[in-house]
Amino acid sequence: WMFWPSFNSAVTSLGSAQHRTALNTYYSLAACTLATFGVSSLVHGEGKLDMVHIQNAALAGGVAVGTAGEMMLTPSGSMTVGFVAGIISTLGFRYLSPILDSKLKIQDTCGVHNLHGMPGILGGAVGAIAASLATEDVYGDGLQDVFPLLGDGRTAQKQGLFQALGLVVTLAFALIGGVVVGFIMKLPFWGPPPDTHCFTDQPYWELPEDEEGYGEMATVKVEEAEKMA
Repeated sequence: WMFWPSFNSAVTSLGSAQHRTALNTYYSLAACTLATFGVSSLVHGEGKLDMVHIQNAALAGGVAVGTAGEMMLTPSGSMTVGFVAGIISTLGFRYLSPILDSKLKIQDTCGVHNLHGMPGILGGAVGAIAASLATEDVYGDGLQDVFPLLGDGRTAQKQGLFQALGLVVTLAFALIGGVVVGFIMKLPFWGPPPDTHCFTDQPYWELPEDEEGYGEMATVKVEEAEKMA
């Protein structure tokens, strides 16, 4: 959480764009954390907090401003994005993941879809909207740092369209690639273990208890251990 601003700003231009990215990320993360705690308590029958939500959904704000972090979101805009990201991420963990598991047999054990998928789509849409509204009056001399091609005759509206097309292409690669890899992993020659062993390390890892020479561990009293030392 603390280092996500440096993660987002590392690829931006030095100067005001990089500073703006770090600030927008912090604003978004703060609002996202508040939303996560609030929604996690609301969706729980007894008003308790779910640690899975807190450890994951509280980061969704950093994901959601990954595209538009260096753009002129303003503090209120970045906090709005983070707040919405925290809501959809928490609801995804609470309701969507069980549906994907029970209906489609998709086990998202790391919550990638809820933490990176849906907030990433939100961030791509926010980036397209913010790009289409970019003007020299707002960005000043920094417009070329954020949108280098706007100085070559491309309009802000066209830049926003390209941002949206980038989101569509990314989703296409993800969906098609995921389907292809899924079919490949289902091929019988891989010899997958039965479902009862899916969470067991023994089929793929050499465990300490399997090694020869360890034998059974015996209990040693403290006095005997001191004498042996």
